[in-house]
Amino acid sequence: MKSRFKFINIITTVVLALLPILAGGQAVKAQEETINIGVVQYVEHEALDAVLKGFQETLEDSAYGDRIEWDINNASGDQASLQSLSEKVARDNDILFAIATPAAQTLASVEQEKPIFIAAVTDPVEAGLADSMEVPGGNITGTSDMAPIEEQVDLLIRNFPDVETVGLIYNSSEVNSQVQAGVAVELLEEQGLATDVQTVISTNDISQVMNALVGNVDAMFMVTDNTIDSAITLVGDIAKEAGIPTIGSSDSVVRTNGLATLSNSYEDYGVQTAEMVIRMLDEDLNPGEMEIELGKDFQIVVNEDFAEAIGVDPSTIE
Repeated sequence: MKSRFKFINIITTVVLALLPILAGGQAVKAQEETINIGVVQYVEHEALDAVLKGFQETLEDSAYGDRIEWDINNASGDQASLQSLSEKVARDNDILFAIATPAAQTLASVEQEKPIFIAAVTDPVEAGLADSMEVPGGNITGTSDMAPIEEQVDLLIRNFPDVETVGLIYNSSEVNSQVQAGVAVELLEEQGLATDVQTVISTNDISQVMNALVGNVDAMFMVTDNTIDSAITLVGDIAKEAGIPTIGSSDSVVRTNGLATLSNSYEDYGVQTAEMVIRMLDEDLNPGEMEIELGKDFQIVVNEDFAEAIGVDPSTIE
């Protein structure tokens, strides 16, 4: 009987000794578990593509890179696709990334618990995504691409002092565009300039609206609008043919077919947002308590080909 109890005691001792090792093995396994990151991009154009590039490359180069499985989706500007893709991404992934305001709004409507990071969203508070920039609340944080509109207006006036009427065009259904256009119109009119504001509801409207607009204005002030930006080749060509300077929007859009802007790189927004994801994982943070960050390092961007096409010396733009 004594030998039996002795055997049991030995087994018990061995098991107790192994428990920390087993627990440690489970901890290592937990640390190495796959992180599923789902992306919903509203539409394909240069600025939003740059956001995704910066976000993906930064995370892949991080300590978490080998563990990430990507689920990347583009709604191509279609609301029905945006809804179905958002539902799929929310269901299948651990961390969610929304690029542009419509994608962020739709993803937020279907998921209220998993972390949602946003980018290329101009005013998260006005869009109903956050309680405040400082403490967004809920499960959402990220970056805002609010442009330095006052400085962009100064850029226009400083380089084109003879301009009297400024045109603006944007999609009336995009909250981010409404906010920017409202600020721009107020600033332009404070400077004594007239404004001609036209809206579209899809890319199908752009040609007719732009052709009418350039006949009535001396310059175009461009806000970051997903519909307009996705058709910037057409928009820029119409402006060039009319000899009209375009000021504003993102660096990517201007490099594609615009004159000048004051902007930072949209790839930097992706990098900045990815760094927030890394910080959340490192420090086990609650996204709703992480401040929504603004962009940094704004610089003047000039498209020399566009400038020469409308008879402007690009070296004089400052």
